[in-house]
Amino acid sequence: MKQDSIAQRALFTWPRLDPRKLATCGDDPAKIARLVAQRTRLPTEVIMNILLRSDRPDDEPSFYYFG
Repeated sequence: MKQDSIAQRALFTWPRLDPRKLATCGDDPAKIARLVAQRTRLPTEVIMNILLRSDRPDDEPSFYYFG
């Protein structure tokens, strides 16, 4: 199964992000975390953990969409 990019994960998690601003971040998790931090109270470290997390327990609902 194809791995989603970090920018795609950000859009799935925070769908109201401006895609143009997100595009300027490339796939850099630190830049994306700073962009998301402007819209939420989460610290950038937490946002980066959300974006980079690849393991998910079976009993946790998934918010990633694979196509």
